[in-house]
Amino acid sequence: MAVLIEGISVVIRCRSIVEKVPGGIAYFMRMLPNKTLRSDGELACVHFVSPHETRSYVEALSGMGLRYKGDDGAAVDLVVVDQMHGPMVSCDWLGFGCADWDDDPRQPVAVCFAPPAVKAKVMAPEGWRYADSLSANGKFVAGVDASSNLVFLRQDDGVDVFVDRETGKEFFLPKLKR
Repeated sequence: MAVLIEGISVVIRCRSIVEKVPGGIAYFMRMLPNKTLRSDGELACVHFVSPHETRSYVEALSGMGLRYKGDDGAAVDLVVVDQMHGPMVSCDWLGFGCADWDDDPRQPVAVCFAPPAVKAKVMAPEGWRYADSLSANGKFVAGVDASSNLVFLRQDDGVDVFVDRETGKEFFLPKLKR
């Protein structure tokens, strides 16, 4: 099996959650920062749209006893994975690649899996739909370009909503400090 990777994902070894997090899975679940969790039994994954959110979550996981990098710089219990570029540090317990959602080659998604697993079934968050996803509609906007490409529209439940001047599409980001 495999887990869906979108935006900037934090992938955690399930074994590490069970063995190292005080309170185990129950505490881990209570501390989830959003509703994007998915797991294939080997890997758990939570995704974010900003580096700041990702960093905060990695720090929270470190506070639970999980290690990001070892002395050699390689991933230990968790790894940050970019949807377009893969793992941010060396990680021998993780495979990264592309799969077809619902066996449809017109619906490619980025995935991670625990070798030697085969990327057969892709686990996504509950309620996830390809048509509404970052995989189908995502657009990377460098921080320096964001102010010229995006126009702030409104705030919905702690999320800033922007519109892209070129495409008219809306983008949702965690509330930015202004």
